[in-house]
Amino acid sequence: MTVVLSYLRPSQRKPSKLRYVRKSKWISHRLYRKFFPCESFSAVALSPQTNVYDVETATGHFSASLIQSGNCRTAIRSNVNGDKNPDARGNLAFNTINLPYIALETVEKYGQDIDKFFENLDGAIEDAYNELLSRYDVISNLKPRDVPFVGQWYQNHKALRNSETIEPIVKNGTLSMGFIGLAECLIALTGKHHGESEESQKLGLKIIERIRNTTDQATKLTGLNFSTFASPCESACYTLLKAVVKRFGVIPRISDKQYLTNSFHLPVSFECDAKTKVDVEAPYHLLCNAGAIFYVEVGSSPEPNTEGVLKLLQYIAKSGVVYGGINWTHSFCKVCHHQGSFEGECPVCGSKKIKETKIITGYLSEKERFNEGKVAESDDRISHAG
Repeated sequence: MTVVLSYLRPSQRKPSKLRYVRKSKWISHRLYRKFFPCESFSAVALSPQTNVYDVETATGHFSASLIQSGNCRTAIRSNVNGDKNPDARGNLAFNTINLPYIALETVEKYGQDIDKFFENLDGAIEDAYNELLSRYDVISNLKPRDVPFVGQWYQNHKALRNSETIEPIVKNGTLSMGFIGLAECLIALTGKHHGESEESQKLGLKIIERIRNTTDQATKLTGLNFSTFASPCESACYTLLKAVVKRFGVIPRISDKQYLTNSFHLPVSFECDAKTKVDVEAPYHLLCNAGAIFYVEVGSSPEPNTEGVLKLLQYIAKSGVVYGGINWTHSFCKVCHHQGSFEGECPVCGSKKIKETKIITGYLSEKERFNEGKVAESDDRISHAG
């Protein structure tokens, strides 16, 4: 059933006055104050170039301390304003709805009342929708000189005059409504997350469907490309956790860690096999048309079992997962340069000067480069296969 949300209104395409939205207790977004003086707005800058490195060294090791390698989960799909080709388009802005906060606020006032939860969720969605519209108003009223890379690269940029705003081209971009902590949200509402209960899984899908229905409606009403995003939450996993703790305190299985679980993922410490993880998480990928990510953690390099790797990747590909992979930690000894799958101490020389490299939020990087929340999440991860 499609729920029609009465607060959806067409965008002010050329506003005479910038619209400021109230700061929401339910959502988070990135800030780029270098470009926008008001902290209520932001834009995610997209580089028109991709640098690819092919490096050979005497030791077979390449230090990438200043380079992050990986692929963003963001997906650029449909376009109601022009060419659907994702080339020369991008995600203009996104925000993240704090699902555990909404669930705990509902439980505090009404108990585990699912109808009341959805009423509160609609309020958060309204805030997220209005904020994205306001940020679009700011972005679309800039001129090519304000953001040269857009004026020189974005879809249909050649037809744009310097005296015009960049709206005719950035309307081809997307506005994404994201979310975090579905697992903790379900625990608050039902006592179990979606890997522990089929009923929780059904509720989880209904929650994300609510967000997706809204972004689909928003696209039709505004003529802008709204979409639903499984937020990466590099920093929000920690900052939104702190917001939950400040308001509700430390609650077992919900706010007793240093992070909230990424988007719709199962808790990283939840014991299950790879097939179960695929089966539970795959349906959410089809709802998140702005992008999502999936990983199976393995205990060590799967290189000795290439046949098993192929079968697992084929199962992932057939499941509906749109971006998935296999993840493990690669360690490098800074003393003797031995490298492989080991933790804490080098098995060759005994040194504890170890550099660990792994994929944490879609990017291959050293663990120490992430915030306290992501480091804690990385440490809590368990293997799903081997």
